[in-house]
Amino acid sequence: MAIASTGALCDVLRERGLLTPAQLSQLPHLVQGRSGDARPLAKTLVQRGWLTVYQINQLLADEGDDLVIGSYVVLDRLGQGGLSQVFKARHIEDEGWILALKVLRPAALACAQGREQFLHEMQAMARLDHPNIVQFCDLDQAGGTFYFTMEFIDGIDLGKHVDLSGPLPANQACDYIRQTALGLQHAYEKNLVHRDIKPANLFLTHVAANDRSRGKGAKTRAHIKILDWGLAGLRYPKGHSGAERQGPGGGGIIGTADYLAPEQARDHETVDIRGDIYSLGCTFHFLLTGRPPFDGGSLIEKLMQHKSARPAPITKVRPDVPEEVIAIVERMMAKDPAHRYQTPAALAAVLAPHAEHDVPAASSSRRALKPEKLPAVNEPTPLPGTLASHRISLARRLR
Repeated sequence: MAIASTGALCDVLRERGLLTPAQLSQLPHLVQGRSGDARPLAKTLVQRGWLTVYQINQLLADEGDDLVIGSYVVLDRLGQGGLSQVFKARHIEDEGWILALKVLRPAALACAQGREQFLHEMQAMARLDHPNIVQFCDLDQAGGTFYFTMEFIDGIDLGKHVDLSGPLPANQACDYIRQTALGLQHAYEKNLVHRDIKPANLFLTHVAANDRSRGKGAKTRAHIKILDWGLAGLRYPKGHSGAERQGPGGGGIIGTADYLAPEQARDHETVDIRGDIYSLGCTFHFLLTGRPPFDGGSLIEKLMQHKSARPAPITKVRPDVPEEVIAIVERMMAKDPAHRYQTPAALAAVLAPHAEHDVPAASSSRRALKPEKLPAVNEPTPLPGTLASHRISLARRLR
């Protein structure tokens, strides 16, 4: 039942613990002289910065239970898909610790083998520590809700960026792909393959050009973060529009058809880092042309094109792109993995002369947290029934 009165809103605020004790003590003063309508008080709370618009809307709709998930307070909804919803959140004990909270839909963990794969990759994710990879923070369960948290990043994914701004200058595209390759090299050295590299999973943000330029008007530089590690092993709910992504044992493929390596469509379990390099090549093509290499057609048609067809020449759309850069894209998208760059590091090296430079090093905004022992990647993953008690806590925290 929706909340309509000031009194009911105050009662809910006291119950949910969304306000500090000092703020709660001021509520009676804010209520004085107001009508019974909850909306004027709600507006005041937002104007004072005590609550977000999303939180107020949830409270007024009597859905305040969804604003606290485990150890985190939800501030806003960032997006949603077939597998999960993503929220901006803060830690319940530290208002300054802002994270991205990904809540998994129950259907996402319905496949037992996919669930084991997901846990295994989360264990590996906890060991990734690179400036071009989104930082994993925590995996836990609250009641029947499974969630994990990552560092929160202000910015936009490359898919939306190109849709809004158009194809990128060649040197800028080279820089973004080079940064992604550096992140993939780190994952490769940790025996982890992403399996779903695409523009939507590459996030563009900006960081200080160097550690000394943090004041007002300081210069910033474009920075890429790779998102959604570990989700590639999950299964989309039956009938979802992303049904081409099936978990292990689901009888389908893992990945996104527009950016899928030929060998990954045949057997996603044996695909190696060269599959990610192919997907990154398709992403490179998108950054330069504004569309994937094989645009349009059915799922099967796209898979067949990845297997045997050549995409339309980039020069037809972008005659300004240097031949050397086009040659790099073509080698990344070679049908035979043996003909591609064999490691992301090799790719990053050939891109360096064509890319914008002075890309910032790892952010210095991290703060130490008491280390905790993490399960080794090569240890057996927990059985599906133990998922509720399985938790990975990061040995570092972000600020």
